[in-house]
Amino acid sequence: MRGAGAMKRGLELFRYIAAIGAVTALLLSVTTYLWALSKALLFVETLLTASTNPDAALVKLYESVDSILIATVMLIVGYGLWELFVGDLNLPPSLTTLSFDHLKGRTAGTLLLVIVVRFLEVLVARPEPDELLAVGLSVTLIGALLFAFSNWHRPQ
Repeated sequence: MRGAGAMKRGLELFRYIAAIGAVTALLLSVTTYLWALSKALLFVETLLTASTNPDAALVKLYESVDSILIATVMLIVGYGLWELFVGDLNLPPSLTTLSFDHLKGRTAGTLLLVIVVRFLEVLVARPEPDELLAVGLSVTLIGALLFAFSNWHRPQ
């Protein structure tokens, strides 16, 4: 019996390995937020210097927003993994994770925003109609899959 108790305790402690994923996601979030800042500065520079091509500035703006959304996904994943596997944190309700399904839904929702922003980047570049149709259909399909994925719940 004593060996079984030690094994159980060891297995329970193994959940803390998720801390590696949580910290990695949080570090990636910080890095991506800094990357978004550099893109925002490029947007301002383009806005000030490319007066003949306002679309170039708009693309830079969308790229910055895209990076912010990706950083936010990583932040949500990092905090979510920590709260699910390691312990509760004192976070605002918007960053609190109640279950894996909750984390999955919030991540999918934010990724959907990233995809929509990517579509806007393509749209501003004024692609050929067939390319725009292909990208639009792809965004719609991926969006529908993300929506279905985020709303699919396993039976309890």
